[in-house]
Amino acid sequence: MAEAEQDARVEDFLNDKFQTLADLDTLDTLLSSVQNQQSLLRSQLEEVYSTIQETEKIAYEHSERLLIQAQQFQEEQADINRRLQATAASESTKDAARQIEASMDRLQRLHVAKRYMELIQLVHQLSLDAHKHIDSNPKAALVPYHKLKHLSKDLRTRHEETEESAVHLVDYVEKTANELWDSMKGKLSGEFQTVLTRLGWPSTTLDVSHDPAFEASFMKLLDLQEPELISPNQPASVDPVSLPLLPLEVMAKPLALRFRYHFEGDKQTNRLDKPEWFFNHILTLIEDYTPFAVTHIQPLLDQYLPDSGRDAVLEFITAVLPMLRRKIKNLLPSIVSHAQLLSHFIHEMIKFDTVLRDEYLYAPYGSSADALWKGMTHEVLVKDNWFWQWLKVEKDFALSRYQNIVSAEDAWQIDYDSVEAHEAKPTKSAMRLKDLLETITDRYRPLTSFTQRLRFLIDIQINVLDQYHDRLNSSIEAFRMLSSSIARAVQGRSKEEADTLKGIAGLERLCRVYGSAMYIEGCMRDWGEDVFFLEIWEELQDRSSHYEDKNAQLSGTMTVQEVADKTSSAVVSGDDDGALFDETAGAYKALQQRTEEVIIEHIGNSVVEELRSYSRITIWSSIESVASGHVEGNSDLHNSLTVSPEIVQPLASLSSFYAFITRALTAAGIRRIFRESMATVQSHLLDYVVARNQFSFLGARQFARDCSELWAISGVYVRDVTISAEGITRKLKETCLLLTLPMVDAVEVPEHSRLQDIIDGKKVPSLKAAVDMVFEDNDKARDFLQQFDIRELEVSDVRGLLKRRVEAWA
Repeated sequence: MAEAEQDARVEDFLNDKFQTLADLDTLDTLLSSVQNQQSLLRSQLEEVYSTIQETEKIAYEHSERLLIQAQQFQEEQADINRRLQATAASESTKDAARQIEASMDRLQRLHVAKRYMELIQLVHQLSLDAHKHIDSNPKAALVPYHKLKHLSKDLRTRHEETEESAVHLVDYVEKTANELWDSMKGKLSGEFQTVLTRLGWPSTTLDVSHDPAFEASFMKLLDLQEPELISPNQPASVDPVSLPLLPLEVMAKPLALRFRYHFEGDKQTNRLDKPEWFFNHILTLIEDYTPFAVTHIQPLLDQYLPDSGRDAVLEFITAVLPMLRRKIKNLLPSIVSHAQLLSHFIHEMIKFDTVLRDEYLYAPYGSSADALWKGMTHEVLVKDNWFWQWLKVEKDFALSRYQNIVSAEDAWQIDYDSVEAHEAKPTKSAMRLKDLLETITDRYRPLTSFTQRLRFLIDIQINVLDQYHDRLNSSIEAFRMLSSSIARAVQGRSKEEADTLKGIAGLERLCRVYGSAMYIEGCMRDWGEDVFFLEIWEELQDRSSHYEDKNAQLSGTMTVQEVADKTSSAVVSGDDDGALFDETAGAYKALQQRTEEVIIEHIGNSVVEELRSYSRITIWSSIESVASGHVEGNSDLHNSLTVSPEIVQPLASLSSFYAFITRALTAAGIRRIFRESMATVQSHLLDYVVARNQFSFLGARQFARDCSELWAISGVYVRDVTISAEGITRKLKETCLLLTLPMVDAVEVPEHSRLQDIIDGKKVPSLKAAVDMVFEDNDKARDFLQQFDIRELEVSDVRGLLKRRVEAWA
């Protein structure tokens, strides 16, 4: 089959190549080509055979190696199995494991110890490199020093992250870095100190302009401090804005020794009660050395730090303040238990801060340009947390002084000479309270902290004001209770107590409260316009506007609502017309109003009580009545009427009341009291005299005469015609007119002289004519009322009054 297929392919090949006779000419060429291809194919076949043989050899050798390795693995596996079985059966397995672990631990410790030694060696080398350059080139010495500081900081961070696993190493590196800094600083500082000693420092007249050693030593210390000057975050333990320049720190040392000699030893200048002495000493140093700083130090700073803007005088102040801090730190524990000493010390410190801020414009370098220096006061009160102790001392002092004020013998005497004549007269306690509160304001006015100012305001000033308000209010409540008939019946009272409640004594007691409350309220309104309190109010509004929650803490531990309750509701509501003392002033205003009501009630009740005997007169109708035909013949009788004896004392009391309030109260208060008290008297006369009696003509005239005396007395003390007694008691005047109508027309009645504002020149009708008009019909009655301008009485009232004339139906 294969041969047939081969013959077919040969046949196809020949047919393809020899299609014509001419193709036979290429037979030789074709044979040659076929032979060449045959040779090529044979050579390729031999190469394939050779490659196959070599591949088979390699595969065989690889199989042999795999077989050998498999046999070796099986042998090793069997050996391991035997060893594992032996190990598992051994009793010392755990001991072996422990030995292995111990060996690994020792290896790890050895590795750590090696790293420790390398690190310590590096630290030691950095220290040597820094010492090598400190004399010739301080800047070069800083390079290894800062590497050491960076290493120390990095170690501290890792140490904290690993739960403090390298305590000794961290301490050693930090100690080495600090010792290196102290060594470099001490060496250069010593050199500078030697130069200063040679020049005669601390003389204020020292001239260093021609001494190159001074400038060189000064510059070396600035070179050493250069990193701190550029980035004031080193050392991390020091407040950046309080870092003094190293050369000025060296220059301040002899000044500090002198300061300690005078104020930290047993010299007489070291007195707990004279803190102003060492504060003034510091101010004197600054003043004395300012020329030297400006002349010699400022050029060096401008040369070395041209773009820093450092001021030599301010840098000198920064350098001398540490001695003051040390003194304050040592002094405070000694005076903390003595309220007066502590308070005096704080006030002197505030004055010291004010001098530095106002006269020298002091602010440590690095402070914000817009921020004021908070002063030593801030360091002591806030950073060292002495504020609350001081606040307690000031509060105790204020409350003690307050108690002395209100318990003084003359505390509740009215001071008539302290205010203008038209103002309500306060008591001496109110005057002294104002002085106390203004003294407290002066004590904390220099403070720059809003929180501290607000605490002084609320904890002391408003607290004192609230206590005084409660004292005044309790006095009013006690007066009301003791004055009530129920209290008199249930509790009883002594004669002395009763005397203090009656008449002028009771009125004076009330006016003390009224005048004091008005005076203190006026003071608070004035304080609310003071720049100092306006600043506090604006800051309070600004801060409260950032809180929507009323229970959010606004200042210290006080919430927004608590502050609003003590100052003004506008803190919560956001109203623009609020003021800092709104709540307290409002309480005093309400107390004034309550007191005024009690004064009105007291005057009215006192006069009404004394009018009881007058009200019991029942002979108004039996007083001799004069017939119309005999009036002219008895004119002397008419003109000689005198005031009823029963009304003399009530009118005298009313006169004394008005005389007193005219002197003690304001015009507005007098008008209100006068109006209400006169209305009370009018109501009593109408209800208990007129409404209960019948009147003869002469009896009515007597009643009108008594009322005229009432109007005359009141007119002495009230000049304002808008609130004249006649105007307030017009209803009583109209009553008197109707009751005193004559029996005959055109008869002049003397008592009508006080009724001219009603009569107004009109002819007064007779009683009979009036009765005819009023009782004829309502229209005629209304015409009668209109004719005589009777406004307060109704037609029914007029008819009732006319019926009370016994002659009306005669």
